[in-house]
Amino acid sequence: MTTISTSNITETIHDLAGYVNGQDDTIALQDTEAQTQAGNEAVKGGKAESELQAAARRHGLTLKQLAAKMSVNYSHLCAVANGRRPWTPNLREKVAAALGEAPGQGVVYRQGGVVQGQSTYIRERAREKGLSLRQVADQTGLSYGYVVQAARGQRHLSPAAQARMEAVLEAPVKIEAAQPADIDPQVLWERMDAHGWSQNEVARQAGISKAMLSQVMNGQRTPSGDVLRRLYEVLFAPSAAELVAPVELKVMGWKKGGRNGVVVKGAGGPGGGAIRTGGRVPWGAEVEFAYTTGYDSRGRVSVNHMVDERNCGVMFKQGHPDGV
Repeated sequence: MTTISTSNITETIHDLAGYVNGQDDTIALQDTEAQTQAGNEAVKGGKAESELQAAARRHGLTLKQLAAKMSVNYSHLCAVANGRRPWTPNLREKVAAALGEAPGQGVVYRQGGVVQGQSTYIRERAREKGLSLRQVADQTGLSYGYVVQAARGQRHLSPAAQARMEAVLEAPVKIEAAQPADIDPQVLWERMDAHGWSQNEVARQAGISKAMLSQVMNGQRTPSGDVLRRLYEVLFAPSAAELVAPVELKVMGWKKGGRNGVVVKGAGGPGGGAIRTGGRVPWGAEVEFAYTTGYDSRGRVSVNHMVDERNCGVMFKQGHPDGV
């Protein structure tokens, strides 16, 4: 029979308490180190990545694609990039041949860092296109969370994801703050007058409340891309007065490379014959604007716009913000 003395029990309890306290100190130390590392990362400007990964990204490649291009093992290249394996002269030569440069093994940070507390270029560009970030995600085939994190600068875009977003937004994708563009109320009033509609009717057709429309028109509310799209589809559809006949003039503005021009065709020239000025539209040129003019049922000259490349941006005050 084993006898446990009071002194043994006391000693055991002290040892256990010391072990628990030691574990608490270890956990606290780990938490402090993690917080310090996160703070340093935030100060340096954003999410960390290896120099090799950053160099591959600049050339539109992932590490896996770079490994395939170099004909080396992907896992081995990752280990080198993360500093777990040393550079060898042979591997450095292969990287230099593939990228035109030989990056080091250090850690770099995203330029610009995380954008917090304000809108970003990606969000405002999507708004100008009449899209929400969720709709951008749907059209690019990316997850909504991924797009939101990328827009805030919290996550790197892979070259493939960046190409998809640039195709949908029709502009280079960049992570930086952007001031939301203001709506031009005069444009909204003009289009309401063209249709002869009240604010109640416009709000009903757009599927938004009258209070929201009033706030947008008074500059008290910034509409989302989805609301802009609805307003655009309602207000910028041709009115009855703009569905004109017969056509008197056809006007088309074009651009190609560094050249641009305007072609005008129609009737009413000297002697009542056909007129044509501006030559012809070159093959492969991009149409900047196009419209027809004629007479409505009351004999008034009217214009029917056929193309408006600005899309929802036509409702914004021009020139603000820059580059959006």
